[in-house]
Amino acid sequence: SSIFPPYYYDAKTQFLTMILSQARVRDSWLLRSYNTPLNSLKNLNPIPVIQAIIIPPTFTTVADIIVELKYSTTDNFVGRDMYRDLEKAYLTPDFARKVVRAQQILRKRNPQLTLLIYDAARPISVQKYMRKLVEGTKFQDFVADGTKGGRHNYGVAVDLTIATNQGEPLDMGAGFDDFTDAAAVKGTSDTNDQANRNLQVYRAYVNGLVKRGLISQDAANNRMLLIEVMYEVGLYPYRREWWHYEELAPMSEVRQTRRLLNF
Repeated sequence: SSIFPPYYYDAKTQFLTMILSQARVRDSWLLRSYNTPLNSLKNLNPIPVIQAIIIPPTFTTVADIIVELKYSTTDNFVGRDMYRDLEKAYLTPDFARKVVRAQQILRKRNPQLTLLIYDAARPISVQKYMRKLVEGTKFQDFVADGTKGGRHNYGVAVDLTIATNQGEPLDMGAGFDDFTDAAAVKGTSDTNDQANRNLQVYRAYVNGLVKRGLISQDAANNRMLLIEVMYEVGLYPYRREWWHYEELAPMSEVRQTRRLLNF
C-alpha cells in the first residue's frame, strides 16, 4: 500500500497532475496507453497522490488517505493481479475533490480514522479481462462486460472503506468483493434521485441486516459512518456493494460528459 504525501497547490499550473485530462502523463500504467517508451520513466518523478485532481489551496493539509488497490494484488475475488504496476488511485478532478472532502469530514469526526481506497479509475481493457475471467462462474452477473463502460471506466467511482491510522480496516460485516446479501446497503434498485438514496433508507436496511443476523451492530455502525461521510459530499453507495461510491448522475450523462478510459 502507499500513503499520500502532503498535497500542494501549484498556483501557476492550477493542478498537481491532470492524467485523465491528458495534461500530463506520470505513471507507467498510463504511459503504455500513450505509446510512451517505458525507459523514459527514469526522467519522471511520479507523485503518489490522487493524480487526476485539481487541488485548491483549501486542501493543502490533507495528507493521509491510504491506497491499497485490490486489483493490483491477488487479494480479490478472481485471485489475479490485473493492474500489474498500477498502485495509485486516479479519479477525475471534481470527483477526487469530493473524496478529499470526505477524508476531511471523517478526520474531524475521528482523527484516529482514515479512508482506505481499494479501487478507482479502471481502464476498459481491465474491465473486459475481468469479465472474461468470471464468465460461466457465479460472479458473472456482478461484472459488467465492458461493451459500454461503467463508472469506474470513466474515473467517477471509488471503492473504499474506513481504516485506522495504522491501516487496519474497520469491520464492515462483509469483505471487499463480497457478493452476498451481507454486503448490500439497500434492497431496492438504485435510481438517480435522492429520495431513493438517502440516509434513512440506508440506515433502515443496514439495521435490518443486524436483525437478520448477517452483520454485527459494530459493523452496522461502521458501515453507516462511511455512508454518512460520503453522503455529506454527494457520493452514494451502490446498493449491492457497501464499498462502491458514485454520484447520482445517470450513466447516459456520464458517457456524454466524461472521457472513457479506452485502453
